[in-house]
Amino acid sequence: MSADDARAPRWRRELHSIRARLLLVNAFLVIVPIAGISFARTYERELLRAEEEGIIALATTLAATVPDGDPMVLAPPALASASRAAAAQLRAQVRVLDPSGRVVFDTGPEVVDLRTRGRRLMPASLDRRAPRRVAVDDPAPVGESYASRPEVASALAGRPGRFARAVTNLRGFRLFVAEPIRPRAGGPVVGAVYVTRSTYPVLLSLYWARNALIKVALGSLVVGTLVAIFLALTISRPLRRLAEAAGRIAAGERGVSLNLGGRDEIGRLARDFDAMARALDARLAYISELAANVSHEFKTPIASMRGAAELLRDGAADDPEARRRFLGNILEDAERLSRLVTRLLELSRIESRVEARVPLDYRALVASVVARYPTATLTWNAAFDHLRASPEQVETVLTNLLDNAVRFSPEGGAIAVRVEGDAHGFHTTVSDRGAGISEAGLAKVWERFFTTARSTGGTGLGLAIVRAIVETHGGEVGVEAREGEGSAFWFTLPRRL
Repeated sequence: MSADDARAPRWRRELHSIRARLLLVNAFLVIVPIAGISFARTYERELLRAEEEGIIALATTLAATVPDGDPMVLAPPALASASRAAAAQLRAQVRVLDPSGRVVFDTGPEVVDLRTRGRRLMPASLDRRAPRRVAVDDPAPVGESYASRPEVASALAGRPGRFARAVTNLRGFRLFVAEPIRPRAGGPVVGAVYVTRSTYPVLLSLYWARNALIKVALGSLVVGTLVAIFLALTISRPLRRLAEAAGRIAAGERGVSLNLGGRDEIGRLARDFDAMARALDARLAYISELAANVSHEFKTPIASMRGAAELLRDGAADDPEARRRFLGNILEDAERLSRLVTRLLELSRIESRVEARVPLDYRALVASVVARYPTATLTWNAAFDHLRASPEQVETVLTNLLDNAVRFSPEGGAIAVRVEGDAHGFHTTVSDRGAGISEAGLAKVWERFFTTARSTGGTGLGLAIVRAIVETHGGEVGVEAREGEGSAFWFTLPRRL
């Protein structure tokens, strides 16, 4: 965690967390059906308005079917037939009224299909065993005349009438539309078309739509909550533990491990993190060990140089022979330190940087290196000649092994270089007939600064460099030797073309 994040308020840090983002996504999933419920109310108003406009259009159309020649015939066959058809299709009640408001023609009461589930919209006082179909009757007022109703009075006066009333045996209300009937030739109003229809079918459809949206909202809330909890447990918590572990490593703690299971990306990330932590621990241990080794190797020549300088300061410089001997010792130790520094820089460069790997004619490279050593011979027993590697580093491996073979072989002793390989890689062995290596030496031969030729300028870093180069190329190193019988150093390199 950065310093700015640590200083930020807790609520702000939580707002930027993955957990908060997941909760916001799930909240959005819940808000959508809730918004749909609000939209359903607006849609309901629009449907009711469209319902009213449809009834008005029906009344206007039916009022226009009165023939010009007989304005007193208010229910001709065409009007009666059209009224019955419209009433059946729209499930409405159509009546034709005379100028006094009395019924001349009536299609009968509106019949509403409750379809069992619709009973929930009925008043609670009704028996739950009520029939599936209900007739929505509109009894005439006292005197059998509808003229007292405002919408009918308006129509008989020549103006369209509109009204809405509550329904006694259904929820919702009923729309009443009265349209004046005039002869096409003009003249006074001769009657009215009176159309009524309940809004129950609209309310029923919207009721089930709202119920469905409410169920979706509740389901989304439950599922979203469960998903948020699941994701918090499987994503947010492991990532938080991962961040805490990274902070502990950054603070210098060693041996940090997550031990998270799972086969998903978080589990793979945790395993990669553990591998990285182990690699960092190994690197730190390597650096500590290297520092100890360097300190030990540098300590002896530095102490020798310091002792010689102190003796020269204390009077040994007056003796020419002593001065020459001590100065010679200082120069030898300085030369050894220089070789150590050069080798250390080479080893550091190899371990810290991956050289470019290019297609390489391995057979030609081995032959050119072996040709520099008069006592060395090459035996090639590989089906392929090329591999992908760094030419300079592979040459360094061969040179170091051949230099060691020459150093530990008797003068003129034969050195054999043998290469075997197939499509996967090459196995190279450098053998000599020298003094060999003791069992104790075999256990340390690849360690840094281990050498049995310190008197001849050996630094103990040559084989460490060989191992570092081969391992960075994905290969392996090894040695087979017995004391007094010579030694055979080998290494493998994959082709990877």
